[in-house]
Amino acid sequence: MNPIKGLLKKDYRISRSYFLIWFGAMLLALFIGIGISNYTNQPAGTFFVIFLVGLTLVIFQPIMMLSLLNIEGKNQLWLYSPRSSYTLFLSKFAVISIYQLLLQLVLSIYGAISIYWYGKEVYEQLSVETFVILVFLVNISVYLAGIYFACWIMFYWTIYNTIKRSPTIKGYRWIILALIYFGYTIIEALLMQTEFVQNLIDLYVIDLTANPLLNFENEQWNVMFETVPFPITPLIYCTVLALLLFVISTKLLERKVEV
Repeated sequence: MNPIKGLLKKDYRISRSYFLIWFGAMLLALFIGIGISNYTNQPAGTFFVIFLVGLTLVIFQPIMMLSLLNIEGKNQLWLYSPRSSYTLFLSKFAVISIYQLLLQLVLSIYGAISIYWYGKEVYEQLSVETFVILVFLVNISVYLAGIYFACWIMFYWTIYNTIKRSPTIKGYRWIILALIYFGYTIIEALLMQTEFVQNLIDLYVIDLTANPLLNFENEQWNVMFETVPFPITPLIYCTVLALLLFVISTKLLERKVEV
């Protein structure tokens, strides 16, 4: 068997049950949203479901990554694998990404049904072109956000278990992780206030019809969409930082971190 296929099958096998539970819970939430909307005669109620489920999809990849890393940490077999650390991590990202895209596809279809069929009387009827652009950019943003947080989880996990090898500081692992987190957060917040960074953020901006506005009229909630500026630079920054965190994590794993 191809070693890459073997890794993918192994990661799929150990993650399948987690995905099915998440997928089942998501479908249940979507159906409950339609059920409550029917019961209250408020078709716009599906908007709240779309918003809340969309938020959960941002944390799907980091939670799945942490679950897989903890499973691998218990058996420690992958630490003695002849495969490169890049391959071991990329296999997990590949499986998790497929799950993520499937979930986002289902939610996108649910959104299209809500706007153009179920709630067409209360949702602003966007043109097909506008809707496609909206769905594409929102899905890209959600996907990249998931990758970004998953890379942070991977980074913290490898740092935590690297420190564990040092008897002198292993008792301070959580303190060190907290210092890294707050140190980065403070530095990022300070940089965000500088004129240079603000100019970078404003350098690439597109107008996107995405911001929802709720309006209650004639005993019905209506959903309108407002055009807002959508900066591209933060997406590029998060992508580059995620790549950097990935590289650091793989380098730490190459040292055969014992967990």
